[in-house]
Amino acid sequence: MIARTFLTGKGFGETCAYLCQDQVRAQVLAAEGVRKHDVRLMAADFELQLGLMPEKEKPVYHGVLSFPEGERVGDERLVELGKRYLEKIDMVNTQYVLVKHTDTEHLHVHILANKVNNNGEPIGKGLIIERGIRAAQDLTREYGLRLEEGKRLDQTHREKLHEPDARRYRVYEAIREVLPRCRGLDELEKGLLEKGITVRYRYDAETGERQGISFRAEKSSFKGSRVDPGFSLGALERTLALQEKLRVEASERLERSRQEELQRLASEEREALREEQRLHRGMRHGL
Repeated sequence: MIARTFLTGKGFGETCAYLCQDQVRAQVLAAEGVRKHDVRLMAADFELQLGLMPEKEKPVYHGVLSFPEGERVGDERLVELGKRYLEKIDMVNTQYVLVKHTDTEHLHVHILANKVNNNGEPIGKGLIIERGIRAAQDLTREYGLRLEEGKRLDQTHREKLHEPDARRYRVYEAIREVLPRCRGLDELEKGLLEKGITVRYRYDAETGERQGISFRAEKSSFKGSRVDPGFSLGALERTLALQEKLRVEASERLERSRQEELQRLASEEREALREEQRLHRGMRHGL
């Protein structure tokens, strides 16, 4: 199974129409908080909840769970997978609809959800694309599903990402690549700068201590926590501290192993020397 995420900026009306209006190829498997028997009513229900937070930008979450050609998954299992997927990407306590499409040779299910939850709060923060990738990986293994040959679980339609989402995803990938080899924030800054990404800090006016971090790519700037919850200043500092601790422990283990090997060799040399001395003594006594 492969998960794809589309962040196109389309509204609920247009997305509902695309997913559901062709009743020959589309089957609504499940819905929560919206009426599923009529496309216009479905869109109206999504828009009504969006009215709880009308300033929310890009409130539409649209994902797809795609299965390899020939894999048969029953509707009940598809609904279960869709619900589990939403839970894993933290799209909970909100409206959603699961729509199966049968217009291609391979089975696929569209997931449409509201990024304004039932309490009028924003959800789906951070880089939801990456959470979708991990969720698909987990569910594929857990349910014993197949992966399409020649395809990877981390596929996403990046060409469909519109700015600044594409830049934010580029920042995410760069941090994920550079961070594991860094010993501190200064090394992270240097590594990202080589990729055209600059790092800025927010300081406390009274203490002068760092309070936050942001990343700038081209004309867009993103708070660390908006790129991913794991890239806030505090989370990065904890990750770097843990990495350094693991490096020190690994170095200590290597040094202990080296010392033990030296001791073993020295012991073997001493034993060889004692054996040689015993042979010499035996030869003298024999004479």
